Amino acid sequence: MDHMRARTYAVCAVKLDEDHTDASEGTFDAAVTNALVAIVAREWPGEEGNGGFTKPAAKLLDLIRGKVEEEGTVVRPAPDEPDVFLISEQDGAADPDYDAEEPSVPGASEPEVIFAWQPPATLPRETRVDAGVLSEAVLITQAIRHARADGAGGGAERRVLERRHVDALLALDAHRSLGSLRMEQESRYESSAQQQDERERERAFRTLGRIGEEEAERRAAVAGDLHVGPTPDDPGALGLLECPVCGCEAFSSDGGDDLGMAVGVGECLVCHYWRSPAIANALARELEWERRRERD
Repeated sequence: MDHMRARTYAVCAVKLDEDHTDASEGTFDAAVTNALVAIVAREWPGEEGNGGFTKPAAKLLDLIRGKVEEEGTVVRPAPDEPDVFLISEQDGAADPDYDAEEPSVPGASEPEVIFAWQPPATLPRETRVDAGVLSEAVLITQAIRHARADGAGGGAERRVLERRHVDALLALDAHRSLGSLRMEQESRYESSAQQQDERERERAFRTLGRIGEEEAERRAAVAGDLHVGPTPDDPGALGLLECPVCGCEAFSSDGGDDLGMAVGVGECLVCHYWRSPAIANALARELEWERRRERD
């Protein structure tokens, strides 16, 4: 259950991190509630709910505030910051129970996935819970979500979520029950890069159809004259590569991948397919995985 809550938190929090200015109240409410339920359920099992229902975010924040007074508590007030609390992790290590589902290794069961998965980093020893800012944000979201006219502050002016509210939400990810933001951010980046590459390939195929075979051959023949390959001043530059779309040896690279696997970043001089740095690095990681499997 914690992983489902962490996933919901991450999806919503990453969206808010990218843009919190447009009808974000429901997204924020889902993120903060799932995060606080996951945190409380991990630290104080059973206290996250009441009568079969989970407590709302405001009640969970009050619960965390009250834990400061308990003996042997993992919660302490942040120095010189009113209504801010730090939840400490006893051993300071990553959560030993963390068993998030690991994506398939590229080229194994899901060959279409070309980005290497990275395990989550060791989590920080303390989680910052800015109860004051989060409570304020909850009031704002409730007023707007329930179409109240009081502006969440007793006045007539409608209040909206601010960047500081989102930052307080993102800080909760340090807790061992969450730790899911980085994976969600990478997943969204990877998905966006692959979708863009698919559009590039489709555009290049349309270009090939327009120019015809004769013009494609002519462009391929002069590609060597247009490309600046390895030179005495730049011996590491890549020569012309085979284009993955048209198959011509006419892919002109402006640079290479970060792993040094000779995957070019640039444009084909025939069909004008353009490969981004993100896709070049992803393909390079795939090649590295293949090399390791062959070696093993």
